[in-house]
Amino acid sequence: MIVTVTPNPAYDVTYEVASLSPGEVHRVSTVRRRPGGKGVNVAAVLASLGTPVIATGLATTGFGQDVERIGVRAAFVAALPRVRSTLAISHGPTTALWEPGVAPRDPVAAAAALEAEVDRLLVDAHCLVVSGSLPPGVDPALPVALARLAREHGLPCVLDVAGEALGLAADGPGVVLMPNAEELAELCGPSRSLVEVADASRRLLERGPTMVFATRGAEGLVLTTSEGSWHVPAVPGVTGNATGAGDAATAAVARGLAAGHSPVAVAEEAVALAATAVAAAVAGVVDVPLYLRLRIGVTAQPLTTEGTR
Repeated sequence: MIVTVTPNPAYDVTYEVASLSPGEVHRVSTVRRRPGGKGVNVAAVLASLGTPVIATGLATTGFGQDVERIGVRAAFVAALPRVRSTLAISHGPTTALWEPGVAPRDPVAAAAALEAEVDRLLVDAHCLVVSGSLPPGVDPALPVALARLAREHGLPCVLDVAGEALGLAADGPGVVLMPNAEELAELCGPSRSLVEVADASRRLLERGPTMVFATRGAEGLVLTTSEGSWHVPAVPGVTGNATGAGDAATAAVARGLAAGHSPVAVAEEAVALAATAVAAAVAGVVDVPLYLRLRIGVTAQPLTTEGTR
């Protein structure tokens, strides 16, 4: 079983329009609304693959019930006055509008309750995922504290976080980091080439993490471990909504690590599943038969970094 933590969940709303012009009135052809946030999307992808998963985090009582309705087992801590919304406007490309979220009634008590809930759930788990932003007022060290619980249970922990929490996570011993291009630049400075991405990731390993899966959008993914670095090119010719691609990649990483797959195989699975998510209309949804077809053609290529020459 995999446990996913979404400290700052959201209701994901997707509008489909023919085009988007600022200052104009638009007629929306399709509206989709579902419970989300990065960890919930990860859990939804895992559930669609038949992987046992339970989603937790900070939310309202009703939000957890809505997560159950999309087929994901939920155990959220009711600590938020309300759950924020995110808006994705699909008009060929996708324009996204993210609300920051609302502070818990008592941020310290909320974090403590979530840690206790995660500790309870990890007894039967094989991997922990902590994804997304934190609500206002919550200590940015919370993801690292949750990773520490995973380490105490002898489990891998995948951290896909941002901002101050990401900086703290980069110093977390034994964690698996999943920074995107902007987040890797925030940690290590700009990386113009894939070799520079691998070098930056290697420097992160020196700070504590065991693996870095650097997601690069149309460039695919760069995996770095103590054994070396590999580039997995993105699947060509796949178009659609990229909003949930990173969450699908995180789901693949968690699933592969929980199953004991090699890091290289996990990276290949992540790229194939991310491509499947791009082809879907909303985040958290994947086409499993398409994933199985795409997976066959995804192959990692070794990279030589400055530190291994």
